[in-house]
Parts: sequence; structure tokens; C-alpha cells
Amino acid sequence: MQPRRMRLLREKHGISFAELSRHGGVSRQRLSEIELDTRPVSIHINRLVETAFAGLITARQRDLSALESDFQIYRNNLLDYADKEERL
Repeated sequence: MQPRRMRLLREKHGISFAELSRHGGVSRQRLSEIELDTRPVSIHINRLVETAFAGLITARQRDLSALESDFQIYRNNLLDYADKEERL
């Protein structure tokens, strides 16, 4: 059986069913069934999966922007010890 592109994309980018589920309103179980081709896929489910990937991309972009900003602040002293009360 050929894998669905969804699975290839998920695996390439380290996306779990749980993470994808949070962004699309599709349960982890249903996502697994879609990948394993054990149940038919409706247009509605297809749209939910698309929404999940789009939401995940947006969330990861925000996370990366925050990381980039923090990195720019600390880039010259990343290996220094943090103050006891310091939180990023």
C-alpha cells in the first residue's frame, strides 16, 4: 500500500498526530485511520486536515519568530549560566 502524502509530510517535519489534531478538529484516531486507509475520507475531513496543517504552520511560524527574537538577544552568551530567577 502506498502511503498518503499527509503521512510523508508529517514524518518529514516531525508532526505528531496529537499536534495535528490540536490544529484541525480531527481526532488522533481519525488521523491514524486516514493514513492507514481504513475508513473512507469525505470532503469535510479533507478540509479539516487542510485546516490542521495550515493552523500548525501558523503556530510554528509564531514559535520560530519568538525563538529567533530570543536568539538575537542571547546569541553572544548562549552558554553563560542564567540567573537563578531568570526566565525567557
